[in-house]
Amino acid sequence: MEFLIERQKSLSKNLANIVKKSNFDKKIAMKKILSILFLMIVFTSCSKVLYTHYDYQEVVYTYAKNSEQLADKDFKNLAKTFSPIVKEPKGENLVPPPGAYADYAYLMYKRGDKDEAKLYFEKEYLTYPESKVYVQSLMEKLGL
Repeated sequence: MEFLIERQKSLSKNLANIVKKSNFDKKIAMKKILSILFLMIVFTSCSKVLYTHYDYQEVVYTYAKNSEQLADKDFKNLAKTFSPIVKEPKGENLVPPPGAYADYAYLMYKRGDKDEAKLYFEKEYLTYPESKVYVQSLMEKLGL
């Protein structure tokens, strides 16, 4: 009988040690999880802005939707709105988003300013070399 009592005490001690150890492991695991979560928040909040689009999407949509019906005054307003996108780019690289130079160049072409159109088409393929073949073929079709 004494043997059983000793065995029970031994098991109780072992169980108490296991519980203490598992609580300790839980605390360590919780600390690791919280530190990983903290690092994830810190690193995702440090994202960089490569391009500033201003209101690029609205401008392009307005132009595409109404390009057949735009009067000279509308072209001037559209060019004025589009101008900061290509002339005052912001963001980490200080360049406008891909295609912005080409869109602005086509707008200048439609407005009748072929020299400025050519200049901005060239800026497009110099800034984004992967667009060179497309932009040059577009320039050929437009006679620039």
